[in-house]
Amino acid sequence: MDGQIGVLYQEGKQVGGVFDWAISGQMASWAKDDWAATKATKLVTAQIYWLIKEPDGDIFEVELYQQIRNQLVLMDTGRVKLGLPDTTTLNGTLVAPLTLRWIWDD
Repeated sequence: MDGQIGVLYQEGKQVGGVFDWAISGQMASWAKDDWAATKATKLVTAQIYWLIKEPDGDIFEVELYQQIRNQLVLMDTGRVKLGLPDTTTLNGTLVAPLTLRWIWDD
């Protein structure tokens, strides 16, 4: 699934966002208690980001929107871990390939 804009929040306040996001899914396997465990994983990528406030850490709440018939429609929300290459440049767009790692509540 592809979309146009994502909004990044920390502690309920917007700190920035991403443009041109994509979600892909895959299965991940690992050893657990002498058994093989499998879990679906979600990977979100983006190509451009912006910040309006310097983030506190690398954990964010994200809302991902897709433009449908000239309206933004919320497609997914969740918690992600995102290492941003530049966290001090504010109020401008920054081009960088990003990987937002979904954090699942167990």
